[in-house]
Amino acid sequence: MKLLWIGDAAQTGFGTVTWNVGTRLLAQGVDARFVSQNVTMDPIKAPLGERTWDVAKIGASGLATILTKGFHDGWKPDACFILGDYGAARANVLGHPTLTKAYSSLPVFHYCPIEGVDLPPRWADLWQVVQPVAMSEFGADQIEAIMGQRPPMIYHGVNTDDFYPVAPNRPGYWDNAQERTPVPTKDAAKALLKYPSDRVMVLRTDRHMPRKRYNSLLRAMVPVFEQMDNVDLVIHNRPDDQGGNLRDSISKLPERLRSRVLLTEGHDTFTGLSTASLNVLYNAADIYASTSAEGFGLTIAEALAAGVPAVALDYSAVTEVVGDAGILIPPQGLVDNEYDHFWAAIDEAKFADAIIRLAQKPALRRELGSRGPRRVASKFSWDTAAAQFADLVEPKAEEIAA
Repeated sequence: MKLLWIGDAAQTGFGTVTWNVGTRLLAQGVDARFVSQNVTMDPIKAPLGERTWDVAKIGASGLATILTKGFHDGWKPDACFILGDYGAARANVLGHPTLTKAYSSLPVFHYCPIEGVDLPPRWADLWQVVQPVAMSEFGADQIEAIMGQRPPMIYHGVNTDDFYPVAPNRPGYWDNAQERTPVPTKDAAKALLKYPSDRVMVLRTDRHMPRKRYNSLLRAMVPVFEQMDNVDLVIHNRPDDQGGNLRDSISKLPERLRSRVLLTEGHDTFTGLSTASLNVLYNAADIYASTSAEGFGLTIAEALAAGVPAVALDYSAVTEVVGDAGILIPPQGLVDNEYDHFWAAIDEAKFADAIIRLAQKPALRRELGSRGPRRVASKFSWDTAAAQFADLVEPKAEEIAA
């Protein structure tokens, strides 16, 4: 089977999906090629590198030719996957008449994050041309509501070889320019980051985007800081992003509390910590915090895999990811967005209470944290995801060939 995968190649959440699913599809014997919807400054590693083309260089007409006639060497896809949000996929599929016709010529699946409720019925126009595939049961519910039938659902995975609780018999490793430093314990992880072992680190590592609601997180942390002298919030992202400038937001906190928010400033869309070093950062944390609605929630799942309990929003796919490995906080209400459906606002007071509760009870943190690796290993596997993708497209491709 020849499969064309259209998705990110850069270091983004979607890029993580492309890499992990793509490498496993190839290992499972699928003849896959990839078209990148964004660029990366670094060369794409093997085995995807020589199989990846930049859509900006191909152009719409070139992509249409690949879909209908194949590449210059005769390779022609039997089926296609598009990984991306609704807006990008609609522009790709319906924004160019030649492409719309080309996508209609073979089985095409749209692996789509759904982060909220009350999707516009107009979204069904896209999914009449390409078949939606949900990333969560929540997403499948929302798609079913406007399509009248339930789409397939495939969870993301987490590399448990990369994200795990460090231990003396299985240390983590911090990468720097000269060497890899072994990190055998949580206290060692904190020491390496120059973070005191007697303080409670609340961590967040995702991008500063509007949906992430970082201002809500900062407001919720104020009563935590006021009641708990030993708690800090560590944020690992690019502070100036589509959600605004975090330094501006932090400046709105009472002056005496601003120093309790620590920005690592080591990660943006394209660059950041190595995977090994990111695992050390997770292991240094005592609590992972999220105020965001998610299509899946990879950073939350990675933190759980590292043994860190999460405090997060009981809404969207987040509920399915966290399960019993953290504390889920009910929404306080729904939030309009520019995509004409509803995200949710977390109950900030209850969020603060949950952080305080975990900060005061190390035994509870350990209990919830111990559930995360087991939950992730049992539910979120890239090998399983790749096999499900292959199983989804193979019957369709065989039907077309017949």
